[in-house]
Amino acid sequence: MRVSTRGRVLCGLSASLLAVLVHLAGGGAVGEFSAKIPKKIGAWTAIGEDRIYDRETLFDYMDGGAEVYLAFDYRDVWTRRYADPGGRELTLDIYDMGSSAEAFGIFSCDREDPPAGIGQDSEYGFGLLRFRQGRYYVAVTATFDDEAIGKVILELGREVVKHLGPPGPGPDMLAFLPAAGLRADRTSYFHSAINLNNRFFVSSENILQLERSTDCVFAEFEAGVQEPASLLLIRYPDEAKAGAARRSFLAGYAPEAGTDGLARTENGKWVFASLAGRFLAVVFESPTAEWASNLVSSLRLPKT
Repeated sequence: MRVSTRGRVLCGLSASLLAVLVHLAGGGAVGEFSAKIPKKIGAWTAIGEDRIYDRETLFDYMDGGAEVYLAFDYRDVWTRRYADPGGRELTLDIYDMGSSAEAFGIFSCDREDPPAGIGQDSEYGFGLLRFRQGRYYVAVTATFDDEAIGKVILELGREVVKHLGPPGPGPDMLAFLPAAGLRADRTSYFHSAINLNNRFFVSSENILQLERSTDCVFAEFEAGVQEPASLLLIRYPDEAKAGAARRSFLAGYAPEAGTDGLARTENGKWVFASLAGRFLAVVFESPTAEWASNLVSSLRLPKT
């Protein structure tokens, strides 16, 4: 499911220029890109005004999908359009996500394509380049795809990454996952139920009580000859909230589970919800109850 760059609605010029002026006056990081990023890439030339959208105006830019960004520590997006002599267009978006961990998060929730070798993590496919570098997440989008536009998009991406500063660390939650069987390129980091359901639908209700203060990692693990099983690890602000979330999850998702948090689902797989201090670990699609328990036992959670 792509929500990061498709189907956007551009707001009025006066509001856009006002947003740019406000950020430039305030020294906003993304405002500096207008002077740094080349306005010409091969035969492609920047058109229109560069624009900036903050947390208040992001809905003016996106026709759906803004909630996904706002669930992170999103700050601003700087955007520019390019056109070739034939009138075809592509769009460059540079998102300031507030930290390198948050930039990893927004990138990790929509992985679909092969790596592109740009920045800390990247992928390219079907006219869409996505990558992260430090606190920034970048998307370069064309409405069509061929070999020529692919070269232009990748060239623009390699130019942009020069201006994004040094790399930064990913979320500390990644270090808690066991390495055995982990599909690292299928691991996502986020905070909210909307991000979870985009990756793995759990419920239309927020039965895990996720919010901005919760840190979540969703990972896939090889489970023998079976389809991969999934692990959701959540860190709550305190033990009381973690315990309440476990009770809410079991009541809404697996009411047949016993006090051990284990239940067999309709497809014959197992779900397991285990509490450890302020951490809640939930295994989905486990081939056996024992496999789920062993996976949770292999977590490398901090002592405090």
